[in-house]
Amino acid sequence: MFFSFINLGCTKNLVDTQFLLGRILERRPDQFFYAVDPFSDEVELVFLNTCGFISSGRQEMFHTMKKLLRKEKKICLLGCAVQYFEKLVKDARLSDAETQEWERLKSHPGLTFLSWSELANFEPSLLEKSLIAGENELFDGNDFQWQENARAYTNSELGFEYLKIAEGCNNHCSFCIIPTIRGRQRSLSLEAVIAEARNLIASGVRELILIAQDSTRYGVDLYGKSQLFELLEGIDALEGDFHYRVLYLYPDLLTKRHLERLTKLKKFIPYFDLPLQHASPKILKAMGRFYDHQMTLELLDFIEGHFPERFVRTNFIIGFPGETEEDFQALMDFIRGDWFENIALFEYHDEPLAASSLLPDKVEAKTIRKRFLEAKKLVDELQAQRSQHAAKEKTGTISELRSDAQGNWRLMVRPFLHCPEIDEEDEIQIEQVMQCFDGEELTLGSRIAYRLP
Repeated sequence: MFFSFINLGCTKNLVDTQFLLGRILERRPDQFFYAVDPFSDEVELVFLNTCGFISSGRQEMFHTMKKLLRKEKKICLLGCAVQYFEKLVKDARLSDAETQEWERLKSHPGLTFLSWSELANFEPSLLEKSLIAGENELFDGNDFQWQENARAYTNSELGFEYLKIAEGCNNHCSFCIIPTIRGRQRSLSLEAVIAEARNLIASGVRELILIAQDSTRYGVDLYGKSQLFELLEGIDALEGDFHYRVLYLYPDLLTKRHLERLTKLKKFIPYFDLPLQHASPKILKAMGRFYDHQMTLELLDFIEGHFPERFVRTNFIIGFPGETEEDFQALMDFIRGDWFENIALFEYHDEPLAASSLLPDKVEAKTIRKRFLEAKKLVDELQAQRSQHAAKEKTGTISELRSDAQGNWRLMVRPFLHCPEIDEEDEIQIEQVMQCFDGEELTLGSRIAYRLP
């Protein structure tokens, strides 16, 4: 049987998908044959890993399911959207339209599912289950011990892979339903993460990207306190030609003492992914965030003073319930401070199962849109100014090679500090390459020095 994968949602989903792919190819190489294109005629079965945290993710799942069913594919659903609907479908706050669409699609005979624990113990017989029966195996504690299984490194050609260090979350941000669906935080042991890092490096991966819902609290559930910086020191001590970065760093546990430890690491990429969400103390409190704006300013000032070469990324939610014009202008003033290399902006929308959906003083949609566009204009202006003053000579990794009709090659290059799939890349011509650090041939994943015009 030919099969394929579609991964919707976050990079943590992608890691789960990679472990399932590795499990299948390791255990059933004579029964299952992998095809890259899930819509090709030869493919019979598609594993669809879903996102359930926001409406747009669920709508993307519906669209993808319908497209696959029109091609008469058998679909095996994985991930968060399945739990969102099946575990929480009785909640009166769920959208009637979404619920009806789910009930209609799940009755299709070509649909099955795998729970998280079943990913680690996949056998073909599991594909015979039906969603119609509403089996409880969907909710088996989310104890997917994927680190003990083989993994297919699908990004290794590009020189990087994700390293998941924990699952679930203990925070209770009022706009987020991650703890409801993924459960409380469950960290891998220090030994397990370092062993996986060693495997990645031995496989030729040159950049490790550590991920969790809240990386800063890694290990609290196992060791009673955060062990993130002990983990980073352990990875830093590994032999090999590699670097690593960490995503999802919550600022409340990033102390000056911790940051000073980071300055001593030789392979750490000074990339600070700080999901700050807002600048108004009132809004931060309503969001359930554990830090204040002054603490954030001190943190950013320390990073700027101790990491001359750095990349700071954040995201902000515009129009959270109770946000006044004064609150919004406080956020705009913060953005004008020009602390960040990359800012992602999101318009607030009620999620039926999030606590924030019950908050009073909702901001009108047209006001949210107006504020969002105003903030986006400012962010774009600041980014343009940064680009004008950016260094012209850079190092980076080739992520794509393109040839036009005349046979001229152009390269997409991810600068060293930039994170894959998140930050901007540079488009250059071959003539702009100054040096290739991985031999003479330019290929995907090659590390190069290059000059911008």
